[in-house]
Amino acid sequence: MNNGVTVDASQVLRMFSELNSRQQKNVYKNALRKAGRILQKETKTQLRSVVGKTINHKNRWDGKTLKVDKKATEAKVHIMGDFRLKFFELGTTTRRLRKNGANRGRMNASHFFRTAKDNKERAIFDNINQMVEESITRISKRR
Repeated sequence: MNNGVTVDASQVLRMFSELNSRQQKNVYKNALRKAGRILQKETKTQLRSVVGKTINHKNRWDGKTLKVDKKATEAKVHIMGDFRLKFFELGTTTRRLRKNGANRGRMNASHFFRTAKDNKERAIFDNINQMVEESITRISKRR
């Protein structure tokens, strides 16, 4: 027994055209935000696999790396806001002290963000139409 609502493409287009411009922009923002959260979640998972369970600490990832622009044309998920994460993504060169040349180590690049993007890119683009449809039906039900 399916209690869901069945919506075809013509209904979605009609409901979208009935929305005003502000509501249309909100539909796109919501869909982009959902798509960005998919990538953000996968990135956190990949980072945990690289670093370990200590990544759950709030100082490692604040989760504020998803931004949707005001025109609702793009969503940006980035890790360079937290300076520590770029060392895990890009790695470091061998570090030495100037005074006595003592070796302070080197971090290998793990490319956790690139891996997450490669893993979820196809899924995000495949589901973006579904996310837009869900947003349209949710906003049209509120009216």
